[in-house]
Amino acid sequence: MGTVVAVTPNGHLTLRAPGPRATVEGSFVTDSSGRIEGKVYRVFGPVSQPYLTVRLRRVLRAQDAPALLGSVLLRGDG
Repeated sequence: MGTVVAVTPNGHLTLRAPGPRATVEGSFVTDSSGRIEGKVYRVFGPVSQPYLTVRLRRVLRAQDAPALLGSVLLRGDG
């Protein structure tokens, strides 16, 4: 699905897709263990490598945000 490049002030994640095949809005997002982390809320940016906004299922604590940067999230089945 993509790599976390930013955490917004309201706790959403911004991911960068590795290529033009972006996931559709509403898709579930999982971590590497398969645990559902949230849903794709918005797809935007260049078609060649779009960005995804992910709304998390849980409230993100400020101290947890830096650990997410650079991590890869996957598309889940939900």
